[in-house]
Amino acid sequence: MAAKRPAGAAPIRHQDFSDIMTARFAGPEALAGRGLAVGVSGGPDSMALCFLLSRWLSDQPVSKKISVHALTVDHGLRPESAKEAKQVKAWVKGWPGVVHKILTWEHCGADTRIQEEARAARYGLMWAELRRLGIGHLFLAHHRDDQAETVLFRLAHGSGLDGLCGMAERQAFGHDMTLCRPFLDFSKADLVATCQHYRVPFLVDPSNSAEAFARVRLRGSMAVLEREGLTPARLSVTAKRLARARAALDELAVRTLKEAVIENKSDRIVLSYSSLRNMPEEIGLRVVLSIMAMLVPPIPYGPRLERVEALFDDLMKPERFRKRTLNGTIFERKDRDGTVILSLESAAKRRKVVKKP
Repeated sequence: MAAKRPAGAAPIRHQDFSDIMTARFAGPEALAGRGLAVGVSGGPDSMALCFLLSRWLSDQPVSKKISVHALTVDHGLRPESAKEAKQVKAWVKGWPGVVHKILTWEHCGADTRIQEEARAARYGLMWAELRRLGIGHLFLAHHRDDQAETVLFRLAHGSGLDGLCGMAERQAFGHDMTLCRPFLDFSKADLVATCQHYRVPFLVDPSNSAEAFARVRLRGSMAVLEREGLTPARLSVTAKRLARARAALDELAVRTLKEAVIENKSDRIVLSYSSLRNMPEEIGLRVVLSIMAMLVPPIPYGPRLERVEALFDDLMKPERFRKRTLNGTIFERKDRDGTVILSLESAAKRRKVVKKP
């Protein structure tokens, strides 16, 4: 017996998905010859996305057909994970243009911060595979409910403006790659309805209801918040408004950076200390963050904001600043020259593994 469609949910039609792709993401002509990748865990969100991408590309009149590289990460945290990854492979076999690959996280077990470590490993494995394939776009199935959960999670952890903007539809992923999220305006229920409408099979991950995880507990609080009017839709609108403010601040930071730069090389950027010190603190902080991203691109996330804030605060103090390194970037201040230098830590040092005695 088929599962009942969630109340208020509607499947995403092919034409609606095609319109989103055309308006917000690279058209098929831009992807020809390179293809695209999609993260597919096997849940209804990612299975719906993989299916719609496959149908969208197969309908496009391009001279060279484009492959959809479906990437499933086996985290090895549950006994059945390898079997589930193979099940996803079997399900997508035969979908137009889809090429599936299982990426395995090799580890010795994760006892603390399991979800955070798994997420970092997942992005790292997919980034390496995109690099190998020469692909520039990775599509992810994050939806409106995920966005609301992300905003609440970051609010609970004291995030600043950028964190409270939630996830972006398009996000830099290294120097020349882009994360794409076409489902941010749709609910989880819409994606389940999409799978049901097109008879797309999917898995149910038991960890999504495990109370041991903070995100799951926040998810459980949504019913209470919704009764007070704090719905996923309203949180999503708030995130968009904050993103608009962030864009304005970032634009101002870019202009200010140009005025403050004395020397600009791929591995070393020199700024005027007085210019940096005279900026509003928020703009100065964004200038530093943008330079760090130039030197060591976040994949997909950079260092925690509080660490950058603490370093920036010390950098701006009149007292002597001692050279230090954060996230692969070396910070120096030359008081005699009136300069601040941000440079790239050597690759050897960044790869160095400190062995336990």
